[in-house]
Amino acid sequence: MSILAPLRLFVVVIVLTFLAIHAWAEPAWRLWVEAPLGSDQWSAGKDFVAKDECDKHAQKLNDFELTMARTEHMTGDSRDLFTCLPDTVDPRPEAALR
Repeated sequence: MSILAPLRLFVVVIVLTFLAIHAWAEPAWRLWVEAPLGSDQWSAGKDFVAKDECDKHAQKLNDFELTMARTEHMTGDSRDLFTCLPDTVDPRPEAALR
């Protein structure tokens, strides 16, 4: 075993630790749905690493909801609303009591 082997192992451990900390520190985003709009009844959906990815998904779902509401001649208030929030935020009213 060469003298460099322990040094290589040390460097690998440091790099892996840095990568794990970096991945853990990235903010996560959660897709929420308020059904129906204005009801204050929230359900958690899919989690995303990037906010822009979550926002794109929410926009597609909101566009679909609006299309369905128009097709069924419903008012805008009777549709669901999709939105992205940091995973540390819970919009449900009961979450405020915890």
